[in-house]
Amino acid sequence: IIMHLLFVTNDAYVPHVATTLCSIFENNMDMDFCVHVMATNISDDNLRKLQQFVKGYHHELDVKVINPDELEIDLSICGKWGIFPSLKLYAVDLYPEVDRMLYVDADMICLGSLKEIDDLDMSNWYVAASPDEEGSARHKARLSMPFDAFYGCAGLMYFNLDNWRKHNVRQACFTYFNDPKNRDIIQWGEQDVINKVCIERIYPLNLKFNMFSHYWLHHGQAVPKRYLEQWEANKKHPVIIHYIDSVKPWFKDNAFPYKKYYWHYHALTPWKGQTYGYSNEYQGKKDSFKKTIKNILHKLGVKKYDYCYDC
Repeated sequence: IIMHLLFVTNDAYVPHVATTLCSIFENNMDMDFCVHVMATNISDDNLRKLQQFVKGYHHELDVKVINPDELEIDLSICGKWGIFPSLKLYAVDLYPEVDRMLYVDADMICLGSLKEIDDLDMSNWYVAASPDEEGSARHKARLSMPFDAFYGCAGLMYFNLDNWRKHNVRQACFTYFNDPKNRDIIQWGEQDVINKVCIERIYPLNLKFNMFSHYWLHHGQAVPKRYLEQWEANKKHPVIIHYIDSVKPWFKDNAFPYKKYYWHYHALTPWKGQTYGYSNEYQGKKDSFKKTIKNILHKLGVKKYDYCYDC
C-alpha cells in the first residue's frame, strides 16, 4: 500500500520540501510513498535534484506545474501565505486516481511514524487534522461555528478525496471562498474554508502530528487547553514539529532549539551546505546578542522569560 503525500511549493521552497520529505522517509522506512508536488515554478536543476533524491529512497515523484492565474480561487483573500496553501483544494481534481492523500507543509519535520494516520478509517470523514492553537476559539466565532466545534490546522491534513468527490466538497469550498459576503470573514485562507465547510466531518488527529514551535515557549499560552494532556504526553517526543513562526528554522536568527532537527535532515538532501541568511524579522547583532543572553539565563534557570523556549 502506497501513502500519497502532497506538497505545494515554488522554486525557492524546494530545498525545504526535500528536507521535510527526508525526515518522513528516514522515520518511515517501512512505508512506500508517492510524492505529489504542485509547483508554481521549479528550475530544471531543482527538479533534477528532487527527482534523484526521491528515487534514491525508492519512492515515486510526480511534479505538476500550476499557474495560479488560471484558478477559480479569489487570490486576494487567500491570507498572508498567498495562494500556496490553498492549492491543496485542487488535489481532488488533479489526482483523480488517488483516494487518500496527506498534505504536509514544507516547514515541518517528521520525527516518528505516520502509520497511525495511514491506518485511519476515514469512511465517515472528509479530512483529518490536528487541533489548531488556543487562539482558534476566535476563528470559530468569526466563522459562526459552535464554540465546541473542532477547528483544525491545515498545515497537515489527511484528505479522503473519495468522499470529496462523492459529496462535492471542493465545489462547496470554492463557493464559500468566492462568495463576496465572506470576503471579510475569511482570514486564514483555505484553513477557514475547510473547517467551515467540513464541520463535523473533520477527524481530530492527536496533537503530536502538528506540534507548533511556539507551543514550547515558556508562557505556554498557545497550547490548546482542551488538549493539554496530549501536549504533556508528546512534547518530548513529537511526531511532527511545525515551525510555524515567520522566523523559520533555516534562518540564522531562529532561536528555537529544535531547529537542529531541520538541519539534521537538510544535511541529508542534495541541498546540503546551502544557507538562507537572516529572516525579515532580524534586527541586527545587538538585538540578537540580547536574545542570546536571555536564552542562556532562561536555560540556566537564573531568570525565566515568557518568550524563551522550554526545551
